[in-house]
Amino acid sequence: MIKFTWKEANMGFNVLMYHEFREYNDLDRTKSSAISVAQQYQDALPKVLFSYLDDFKTQMNYLKTEGYHTLTLQEIKDFYEKGVKLPEKSVLLTFDDAFQSVYKYAYPILKEQQFHAVCFVVLGWLFQETKPFQIDQSTVMSKQELEKMRDVFELANHTTNLHMRYEGGRTQMQRVSLSELKEDLTECGEYVDSSDIFAYPFGIYQSDDVKRLAEIGVHYAFTTIPGLNTKETPLLELHRDTVTLGCTLEEFKRIVERS
Repeated sequence: MIKFTWKEANMGFNVLMYHEFREYNDLDRTKSSAISVAQQYQDALPKVLFSYLDDFKTQMNYLKTEGYHTLTLQEIKDFYEKGVKLPEKSVLLTFDDAFQSVYKYAYPILKEQQFHAVCFVVLGWLFQETKPFQIDQSTVMSKQELEKMRDVFELANHTTNLHMRYEGGRTQMQRVSLSELKEDLTECGEYVDSSDIFAYPFGIYQSDDVKRLAEIGVHYAFTTIPGLNTKETPLLELHRDTVTLGCTLEEFKRIVERS
């Protein structure tokens, strides 16, 4: 049984965000990685959003050795809605976009450590059939691959077809009507485990986006703004720290030990 301390009610929790993983010698840091998705959309993933596999192993080993508890989304809901205390050493692990390397590299490590994690899924990006893994591009999983990770991962909403960006720093989510946004998130919500928990595409949002999510019944939304989440953090503007390429163990410690 997890024991709680007085500090838990006052501190809150940190959230880590990952995207892609590669062996050190398989990654060319000078080039962006073209994405391969089922939807007709072309883009590239910046290399800063990758993690070296050895670094990820070291980070997860540190969490295990130091006795960290990996949170579920229900625990976060209970923290905000019911006042349930969180363990002092706890962290939410999130993985965006469901890239194949999460299944190939991160999933076995998380399973071995008996950790829990969340994958924010772009439903329209998932392939119906599994594609070959290629180190020089960022390929999204098939539904079959994603389903195999269910013993470690729970799935949350990252839109169905609105994860697209345009010049000027706007996303497709911001360009559609309120009814179209609701329809899109409802479709993804019917597939994932937590339909009312959302991550902003590319971390891009404005105050109008927050209002629109509230109108259509989204209760929690994660940004890419770093920081500790407390009782005072707006639920539709929750913080997440990006674990960037080459993140050292000391840098990682500063994130998870923030209070």
